[in-house]
This record gives sequence, structure tokens and C-alpha cells, in this order.
Amino acid sequence: MPRGLCDTLRGMQHPVDPSQLPEGARKVLAGPAPLKMMAARGMAPLPPVAMVCALYGLAWSDDPGLRDAAAKTLLGLPEAVVGSALAAVDFPAAVLDDLVTRVAGNRAYVERVVRHPNTAGETVARLARGCDEALSEIISQNEQRMLASPEIIEALYLNAATRMSTSDRIVEFAARNGLKVNIPGFEQIVAALQNQVIPPPSEAPLERDAAFVVALEEARELSLDDIEEDEEGGIRVKEGARKAEKKLEDMNVTEKIRTAMLGNSLQRSLLIRSTNRLVAAAVLDSPKIGDDEVIKIAASRNVSDDILRRISNRGAWLRLYEVKLNLVSNPKTPVGEAMKLIVHLRESDMKRVATSKNVAAAVRSAAGNHLKKRK
Repeated sequence: MPRGLCDTLRGMQHPVDPSQLPEGARKVLAGPAPLKMMAARGMAPLPPVAMVCALYGLAWSDDPGLRDAAAKTLLGLPEAVVGSALAAVDFPAAVLDDLVTRVAGNRAYVERVVRHPNTAGETVARLARGCDEALSEIISQNEQRMLASPEIIEALYLNAATRMSTSDRIVEFAARNGLKVNIPGFEQIVAALQNQVIPPPSEAPLERDAAFVVALEEARELSLDDIEEDEEGGIRVKEGARKAEKKLEDMNVTEKIRTAMLGNSLQRSLLIRSTNRLVAAAVLDSPKIGDDEVIKIAASRNVSDDILRRISNRGAWLRLYEVKLNLVSNPKTPVGEAMKLIVHLRESDMKRVATSKNVAAAVRSAAGNHLKKRK
């Protein structure tokens, strides 16, 4: 694997100080060039842990010949050697981090690294961000490691391959243990879980787990263009998107919140109109929400005034002129919030607001007063 790609995938600093490696590996790394090359080719008489650690150090060498030879040897080591090394409780965390990136295609090795007591939390969290369902289940059942590294919980929650029931369980685990996790809308999820039954771990996915996956997959090709809102706030969902709408209706609260985090723009556009404040608020916390979505939400007459208030207090979104204009022009926007934004409008837009019958009288009046001051 190219070094640049390794650097991208890793979170840990490499290479580590040789003093953290076993004695046999240190002797190789400090030895003469012929010894290094012999080890890089897998020909040095070393026990398994020392051999893998020596190859790790050489694979990060500044010498291209040593680096390439060691990387090739690492990938070609017999399973008995790698297995024996991974069975050692004193296997260095940094080498585990490096090894799991190089052998990413070998599922047995990856699982052994995940289960190894020395594997760093940041290594497991990195794997948890993009692993499949089976590996996410293995990771989620190590509560001791999640207690020490709450970032694993964050990574699992935001991985669409993690079962819905598992995501509920690890969020409840985090809340119960007072862990600080950086999951968008975490408080809303915890509040919703208080009214739901959390199933215990199961060998096979639950029926609702499978339904959640299907809902994400079936909506993948849909977009904001599949939903329309008229001037009165009436909603029309196009024929091809009605199935996705029905699946959202069948979800419980935490499923809707996680769909807001992981789903697409159409699903968020439907969820933002939810009468459940926890669900609607989760849409604005979604790491996937785009500027085009916020612009449309700011113009919608079918969302709550609380949602519009939240948008008007997000500085990052107010840098968009269309958001400011839509908030001022939207009769659902709280008057106080709309009036704060009038001063930022262009004169032509301010004139339209000053004569519009669709905004509050106070907003029209404020727009007119600002126009007089400009003149």
C-alpha cells in the first residue's frame, strides 16, 4: 500500500520511537544495512512479534529499497507467523494500528486486531467508521473499550452499516455512563430513547434493523426535486418518492433521528416537517445537510417557527444571502428574528418586503423604515 494512502487512513503517528518495540526489532533497526535488508526480506531469525515489529519499522524507512521490501514481506508473512504475533499480549499498539491498515483485506487478521487488548481506541474508532455490520457488532460489544474511547461510539453511530438496534444500545450505554460523545443531536436521541424499549444484542439483525437498511437504500437515488411545496405550505411528494415517505412514517423516533443523520436530502426534507421537535431538530444537526437544503427550509411555510429560529441563529448559514432573504420573507419566521435580518437585504428585496402582504406588519414597517434611512 502506498505510504500516502497509509497516512490518510491512519490516525496514529508513525513510525513510533523504536524504544517501544521489542529488543529483537530494535537490534535490527539499529543494525547495519545488510542485517536490515535481510530482515526486510523476512530472512532474519526473529520470533514472530519481533519479526513483525522489525518489518513495521523498516516499512517506514527512508530507504525506498528497505521500505518496499519490508512492506511486501509484511503482506506475505505466513498466517502462522502473523497469528502467533497477534496472540502475544505485549504486541505494541502502534504496530497493530499499522498492520490492520496493511492487511485490511484479510478479515481474520482485522478481527484479531479489533479484539486485541492492546489495540488503541483511535485504531478501533477508525475501523468503526467504515466497517461492515459484522465487525461493527464485534466492536460494539466491547464495553470496556468504549468506556475508555467514546469516539468509538460516535464512529459506530454514524456508520450506516451499524444496526439500528445497536446504535440505540450504544447511545443508551454512553448516556448511562456519563460519556461525552460527539454525536449530533445526542441529547435528542437520549430523550427519545426514554420512551423506547432497547433490545439486547442478537446474533441476527432484527426485523426493524433490516427495514432501516432498506429505507436508506431505496431513497438513495431520490432528491429534493422529488418534493414540492406551494405558496400556502402544501406539500406534494412525487410518485416515485411516496414509498420512501411511507417508510419514514413507519419508523420510531430514534430511527427517524438517525435517518436525518445518515439519509439523503429528500428524507431530511420530509423529516424537518415532523411534528416531533426531536426529529425536526435532528435534521439541522445532521452532518450531511447541505446549503441548498437550508435555503429551502428557510423558505418553507410547512416547518415550525422553532426550526426557523434555529436557522436564524446559525452564523454559518446566515452567510448565505438566500437564507437571510427567505427567513425575512417567510411569514412563519418569528418577527424578532426576521427584523434582525432586514438590514442585510439588498434594496430591491427590501422594497418587496416593505410591500408584501405575506409578512407581518411589523416586518413590513421595519423594511420601510430602513429604506427611508438609506435614502
